[in-house]
Amino acid sequence: MVIPEHIKEKLDRLYCNQYLGAEEIGSIENWLVQARSDSQAEAWFSSNWELADNVEVDISFDGIRGRIKQYIRQSKTRQIRHFIGIVEKVAAILLLPLLILSVWLMLNRQHNSSVMMLATAKGELTHVFLPDSSEVWLNVDSKLEYSTDYNATNRSLKLKGEAFFKVAKKKEYPFTVYAKGFQVKAVGTEFTVSAYDDEPNASAFLKEGVVEISYFPENMKKQKLRMKPGEEATINLTEKSIHISQMGSDNSLRWRNGELYFKNEPFDQVFRKVERWYNVKINYNLDAFTNETLTVNLKKGESIMRLFQIVDEAIGIKVEQNGGEYIIKRE
Repeated sequence: MVIPEHIKEKLDRLYCNQYLGAEEIGSIENWLVQARSDSQAEAWFSSNWELADNVEVDISFDGIRGRIKQYIRQSKTRQIRHFIGIVEKVAAILLLPLLILSVWLMLNRQHNSSVMMLATAKGELTHVFLPDSSEVWLNVDSKLEYSTDYNATNRSLKLKGEAFFKVAKKKEYPFTVYAKGFQVKAVGTEFTVSAYDDEPNASAFLKEGVVEISYFPENMKKQKLRMKPGEEATINLTEKSIHISQMGSDNSLRWRNGELYFKNEPFDQVFRKVERWYNVKINYNLDAFTNETLTVNLKKGESIMRLFQIVDEAIGIKVEQNGGEYIIKRE
């Protein structure tokens, strides 16, 4: 029997693990069926077969069939691996934009963050913990805002009203309070900021630590000062100036304990505080109280009528009540 050259070439590729198509495998199998009955073919296998180096094979009809089955199994495995490789590449291509998007979102979280708000009504006080474990006492009729990125990329807050802060130390992000055209920056300290919209002045009092206060009035050079414990910074919003003085006591913090404290305060300022503290409306003629000031400390739970009684004893007033509105007149 003469072995066709194309069969020799295909058998050689089969045993050398080279690629064979489905039609080539079919041609080998068809030839095996025909050569099976030829005794000369078996002898030819033994004497003339050329093998690739270091390849152990069974040179026989059954051995060739086994080799074909092995090749088909290996081909399927290679196809699967090739398919998986393609899937992995496609997945990588598809995931790349997602990866880029994830990184972009991470780097731009502050632009997509939302605002958290703490607020008190008139006559209401509250004490809360911020996400960084800093504590805040919020005075009556006050609002504190911060972003959902707080403690992750910053520790910045915006205040309207009055609040006392006990700051947790975290050097990565300075603790900064923005209020009414100025800011107070600290790392770990205790201080209060007062900045009501209806007040002509704003202030900051430092109880412990060190803070830096910056005032940036419109069309004017920024003013920056460092405060020491016991000092109070007063910002005159009309004159656009900032002044630091030594307080010597922390009477300005009595409100944290539910006490209403005044020291030589003019009555227009007293009445504004009383309105916020008791959630009432006070009508009065400011001219009747010119040059008058009040110094008093109301304990926690003392009523507005107790305050009016003290004022009456000091300067003489008449009080009329209409629901939540009080009309104050000098006698």
